[in-house]
Amino acid sequence: MVWLYVAAALAVGFALGRARLGHRASQWAAWQSVGTLPARRTVRFWAMFTVLSAENIGWLIAHPVKGWHAWQHRNDPPPPRSPAPVRDPDWAAKRLPDHTIDKEN
Repeated sequence: MVWLYVAAALAVGFALGRARLGHRASQWAAWQSVGTLPARRTVRFWAMFTVLSAENIGWLIAHPVKGWHAWQHRNDPPPPRSPAPVRDPDWAAKRLPDHTIDKEN
């Protein structure tokens, strides 16, 4: 009888893992937050807010040092941009081989 319970638990765990309910809920919440947000009085807004908050809290629990570092540097200015490349006007003449024949030989 114990083997039947173990097999049933493995089957249920496999099915839940294949369903990826957390991933689907996260994708749904991310799509709800794109563009115009739903009104705050709707169930959809609070469901979206709950899923995204749980995702962020889970990430902070899993990565506390990265979260603290990101919080410290959230208002830093962007890094300076590299200078624009400058093209030499004679670049084609310098790259093409010289096909002159040496007259001394």
